[in-house]
Amino acid sequence: MSLGKLWELVMDREAWRSAVHGLQWILDKQDLLKERQKDLKFLSEEEYWKLQIFFTNVIQALGEHLKLRQQVIATATVYFKRFYARYSLKSIDPVLMAPTCVFLASKVEAYMGSNTLLDKD
Repeated sequence: MSLGKLWELVMDREAWRSAVHGLQWILDKQDLLKERQKDLKFLSEEEYWKLQIFFTNVIQALGEHLKLRQQVIATATVYFKRFYARYSLKSIDPVLMAPTCVFLASKVEAYMGSNTLLDKD
């Protein structure tokens, strides 16, 4: 790879990092630990991660039940994790947030064929 091409890649990466997405959603370990302190007042580190895994599995199961594409399920999982990277688990009940993330992801990924989420019992 030429030096010029390498420099282009570095500059592209820096431009991306300074974009709104990079400024708001690229969190370093310090930021994550700081935000997690609110939850660690009432949960152990292990309980926190077990809850994260549990709700990731809830999102996966809900997506499979609704026959959504894996891309939609993955997007919903990212939304869920990003939300709780910034806010405490006590701020909004994860039982409500998980299906909300699935619904939003299905809209963003343009997957809603015939109101799939609304037709299921």
